[in-house]
Amino acid sequence: MKKILMAGAGVLALGLGTASSAEVNLRILETTDIHVNIVDYDYYKDKPSVAVGLARTATLISQAREEVTNSILIDNGDLIQGNPLGDYIAKERGLKKGEVHPVYKAMNLLDYDVGNLGNHEFNYGLEFLNESLNDANFPYVSSNVFIDDGDNNSANDKPLYDPYVILDREVVDAEGKKHALKIGVIGFLPPQITQWDEANLKGKVVTHDIVETAKRYVPEMKEKGADVVIAVPHSGLSVSTAQGRDENATYYLSQVAGLDAILFGHAHKVFPSDAYVDLEGVDVAKGTINGVAATMPGFWGSHLGLVDLKLDVDSNGNWKVLEGIGSARSIYKRDGRKKIALVEADQQIVAAVKDEHEETIEFMRKAVGQTSAPINSFFALVQDDPSIQIVTNSQKWYVEK
Repeated sequence: MKKILMAGAGVLALGLGTASSAEVNLRILETTDIHVNIVDYDYYKDKPSVAVGLARTATLISQAREEVTNSILIDNGDLIQGNPLGDYIAKERGLKKGEVHPVYKAMNLLDYDVGNLGNHEFNYGLEFLNESLNDANFPYVSSNVFIDDGDNNSANDKPLYDPYVILDREVVDAEGKKHALKIGVIGFLPPQITQWDEANLKGKVVTHDIVETAKRYVPEMKEKGADVVIAVPHSGLSVSTAQGRDENATYYLSQVAGLDAILFGHAHKVFPSDAYVDLEGVDVAKGTINGVAATMPGFWGSHLGLVDLKLDVDSNGNWKVLEGIGSARSIYKRDGRKKIALVEADQQIVAAVKDEHEETIEFMRKAVGQTSAPINSFFALVQDDPSIQIVTNSQKWYVEK
């Protein structure tokens, strides 16, 4: 059982009024779509950046934990692929058995409770994914990806990973009394991974619809004693009519009975925000979707997602969610075109991946060719352009290989 994370003003953080002795405040923290941006550095521009990096998000995590008595930390996915550091580890340097992937060197320091798989986790194949995952000091969940047994009977499909986990935690109420709480966490990913990564997954895995999978497993989680159920869909928010096997299914997932919080991602956007103010059933002031507290914290470490739940427990140990608020905090702000840092990087995280970070910079600085004239794409929209052609040629070469 993990220790209670940091003491502080849990009731004030919710802003939901004074709690009775039977009320517990639980803060759920989320990161998503890190895409290997551990250090606050732009490898393409070859310079530091205040707008990216788990190292900066880590400072927000520490602050958010200090404000409350009870908290857990969850990652939504799209973690091991997406920038030159990820490609360097997967394709250039490699990851030997026993070696710890740099993302987990950082995340293990932050004491994550659960991780979910995103679609980009599969870009380097299952062998690399599994070799990476075994470095995590926390469990992973993914409920709608299954082993392909070739029988075309979905009822018999066996999950490729644990569909959910139920965490046994000790929480403290407003009067300092301790309670046992079972927190269920279930993960989802876009069913389209079997198309997007067909070369890596064909004949190995099949996927099911997010909402239908939730309807299958959430009652099971309740039966196994989950007092609180947190859904972690790597899926965006859309009110388009559901077609089945939807990529962005969070809206309809929020209508599944039994969910107390939703931590979503994939869309590289922020929720709550004004971008969603006109969606029916969405309350951006409270950060809820159809009454369920939710958050989506941007991408590349730009934000930290928070869901604050106010819980009540009776004398028989039965729990009830009284209210929930979703919010997001940013690591930077904009002043015109300028980006201004709101927090500094956690140097412990930076130091954890120092070697891999420096090796990636050296790798990126290697020359791959020479040009005798400047290359630009100023007129690419109106005529054939050599700067576009050279990229097309390289893509064609790669596909042919």
